[in-house]
Amino acid sequence: MGQLIVITTPDLAPGFQLAGVETFAVETVEAAETTLRKLLDDRDTSLIIVRRALLQAMPPRLQRRLARSVQPVVMPIAGRPINLPGKEYRGHLTDIIRRTVGFHIEFGTPGSAAK
Repeated sequence: MGQLIVITTPDLAPGFQLAGVETFAVETVEAAETTLRKLLDDRDTSLIIVRRALLQAMPPRLQRRLARSVQPVVMPIAGRPINLPGKEYRGHLTDIIRRTVGFHIEFGTPGSAAK
């Protein structure tokens, strides 16, 4: 069975990790590229989601390889929208996770107890 893997920056990683998705939090494009190249050779990986800004900064040759890749499929995902306050950002992150893993996860407000 194939698996879903996310390569993103540390600010988005916790949401995916909470959803149980294997996540690689990287600080640089070089680290993302190294991780992605290793995952491309992993036969168990079906879908790799990469933060769009990281993917766009990778070398054109690698981008062409990704565009031709049948398995795993590599899909870009947008990062945090600029100027979203905390509540709206949580909603945005919830939507990203719902589209990624196929179910809705609610994030409580800071200081609220889980129900």
